Amino acid sequence: MQSRQTADERKHLRTERGRAQIRYIVIHGAADGRLAAGTSVHYIVLGDRTQQQMREQETAWHCGTRGVYYHPYCRNGNSIGVALCSRVRGGRETFMPDTVYHAQALVRMLMERYGIPAENVLRHYDVTHRTCPVPFVEHAASWTAFCVGLAGTKAKAGSG
Repeated sequence: MQSRQTADERKHLRTERGRAQIRYIVIHGAADGRLAAGTSVHYIVLGDRTQQQMREQETAWHCGTRGVYYHPYCRNGNSIGVALCSRVRGGRETFMPDTVYHAQALVRMLMERYGIPAENVLRHYDVTHRTCPVPFVEHAASWTAFCVGLAGTKAKAGSG
């Protein structure tokens, strides 16, 4: 019997990558919990729930581009993708405070696990100039606050 590849299996590479290859964390938004078609991330955070979508050693398709990269080094193959579920109300996309809090905890854990410095935590926007995650691109102060929560200082991570 022939096995069929599921949609999720087509959205990432099952290749193994070592710990040293993972050097970035890329933050995404998932409006009402939906990722863009043909993409995948390692983790999705909604409120106090964190769901691991795939193993960290696999390559997710989360920060590629059909055009120009605006970050010189960050790519799918050397990063972990984390999506924060946002709420869309009245045409505005926002993150709930508990989603941000739990995402910060997850990102801090990943930073420690892989020795990733705060400046290597980026928005999808910083890599491709795609407006993602919308709340952190449209409201720079929210991104700065997220980064302060990671570092515990006033240092600004992933500023472009």
